[in-house]
Amino acid sequence: MNSSVLACRLADILSIAALVILAPQCSIAQTPDQLHAMFESDQYFALRDATVNTAVPLFYRGAVQTIANRRKAAEKLLGNVIKAAPHSSDAYEAHGLLGNLYFRNGLYRESYRELQAESAEKPDAADVKNALPLIKALSEYPDQTIVKRRYSRLSIQGGYLPVSINGLDARYIFDTGAAISVISDLEAKRVGLTPQRVETKLNEASGNDVTGLRVAVAKDLILGHLHLRNVAFIVLPDTREPFSDVSQEKRGILGIPVFLAMQTLRWQPKGSFEFGFSPAPLHLSASNLLFHDNSTVVQVFSQSRPLEFTLDTGAIDTDLNPVFAATFPDLLKQSGIPEVHSITGVGGTNSYDSVLLPSVTFEVGGSAVTLKPAHVYTKYGLTSWAAGNLGNDLLHQAQTITLDFHAMTLRLQ
Repeated sequence: MNSSVLACRLADILSIAALVILAPQCSIAQTPDQLHAMFESDQYFALRDATVNTAVPLFYRGAVQTIANRRKAAEKLLGNVIKAAPHSSDAYEAHGLLGNLYFRNGLYRESYRELQAESAEKPDAADVKNALPLIKALSEYPDQTIVKRRYSRLSIQGGYLPVSINGLDARYIFDTGAAISVISDLEAKRVGLTPQRVETKLNEASGNDVTGLRVAVAKDLILGHLHLRNVAFIVLPDTREPFSDVSQEKRGILGIPVFLAMQTLRWQPKGSFEFGFSPAPLHLSASNLLFHDNSTVVQVFSQSRPLEFTLDTGAIDTDLNPVFAATFPDLLKQSGIPEVHSITGVGGTNSYDSVLLPSVTFEVGGSAVTLKPAHVYTKYGLTSWAAGNLGNDLLHQAQTITLDFHAMTLRLQ
């Protein structure tokens, strides 16, 4: 279980389909071995369904609360797991789950504490060793806090939102695929940030490792009627994608900690962007969103089969991973054409073996959307567990997209 790898990528129609997506799945009693297999193989929606209204061990109940971003419940359940057997494998995984929950909410001091506990148990774990320098550096700043949050309605232009950083106006893109916000060198200097170098590497979309990282924290970030303090940024050179082709005041990316502070957000691709409206009630068994480490994950359907996709509003295109190829081998054999397809991230561009399909239709958030054409990577994937990375080519087939991080739902209308 790779519980501490930090991924940073640039990077409702009322219908029968909606009823299929939203209908709670029956809870079936599972043995501890079956639950363990689900957890280890990253079958998080299946794990959720196996724990709803079912008596299962505390660890798995706590794990489901972390992937649903329910902080208090997760702390209580996993805290009891750690207290009962502090040096057990469950306690080790509990620290990782809590560490990721804190990280994506901008609580880096708490995240570092959990990572230290992991490191004390397994000092040679590669993912923990790589994450420690970054989270240690971030933990030296105060945690992100919400000063004010009220309903806001803004204009969105080309995916960019008007934002104020330390009192200076800018327009930054919003990216649910970014575990942390990102800014360029020159833009960081313009808004008064002081970067600190970190000796670690970051995984990104193209498969390259990004090294020579720096971090900086903005004292104030204001977006509409949302006022945040101590918002962390990764600082990258202006020559890297996606900064090299845009004006300086657009060289910033707002990541998941900012969206979780909004709690609810809704936008029209060529119109308005709203946030801070009342959330829907949480019905966990009917939700179609969760978190895997620091990635936002949405459950989609293809040919009535459930699939897990990472949700990436910073990606222009949707790509399909080897998991999709393994799930639908006959489709690739009957309709696919072998090709080599390129993928670009902040680390550069790489090409990988893939199969070109004429089209694939998915049910996402209560709506049918079609990927045409569809590129299916057969060896390389953005993750080892997700069937694809859901980008704007599918999202923008809807007139309105709604994300509710309380109800844990994505809706397309």
